[in-house]
Amino acid sequence: MADRQPIRLNFWMTVCAIPALMLLIGLGTWQMQRLEWKEGIIAERAVRQGAPPIRISSIPKNNWQEYEHRRVIFRGTFSHSREILVHNAVRHGQTGYRLIVPFETTDGRQILVDRGWVPKVWPNGQIKRRRPSDSLDLIGTVRRGGKGTPWIPDNDPATNQWFYIDVAQMAAHAGLKDSPPYILRVTPDRREPGYPKGPHASHKIRNKHLEYAITWYGLAATLVIVYVAYHFRRRRQGY
Repeated sequence: MADRQPIRLNFWMTVCAIPALMLLIGLGTWQMQRLEWKEGIIAERAVRQGAPPIRISSIPKNNWQEYEHRRVIFRGTFSHSREILVHNAVRHGQTGYRLIVPFETTDGRQILVDRGWVPKVWPNGQIKRRRPSDSLDLIGTVRRGGKGTPWIPDNDPATNQWFYIDVAQMAAHAGLKDSPPYILRVTPDRREPGYPKGPHASHKIRNKHLEYAITWYGLAATLVIVYVAYHFRRRRQGY
């Protein structure tokens, strides 16, 4: 029985394959770490959202971040004359605006409220937006503003053009005094006609890190299979 020929590794292929394999495994491991981090955020948000609503007076201004995603009870009236429309809000594939309205509570607090989505083009050319003038009891969720992505245009308060929620900037534009650094997002009653409307989907955190990790690990496994198959084929061919 003839001795098996030893496998002679291709130098340049090996030089390229080893760092590529390390990179792919590293990316997969990084995504698994991101997965653990994201699941922690999702769990913490679920706990906060499931907690009973608290009164807005219970939120300290300097430590409000601990109450983000908590539901808040508040009472007062809207100031519709100072509405702000934020561009590029999409609902069911239709582009519209997010409607931000100043609100004054019965205890004198001035806050910004995200009332929901309104269309760019009103049906039948008429505005059917609900503009309640009476004092209201509302429940909203504490949210922060921010660009989200770097390619969103900057806001231009001088021309009243808004592309993302900047709480401090909007509060100053609306003339609010001592406004808190957060916004309260309310969900409109779907049973009522007109606008604004609530989002068509819940505001979930995207969590595709497991899919990404599987992709990177899969590519690493594919690289190993190709590398091994290549060298076994070379041995059979006498190289």
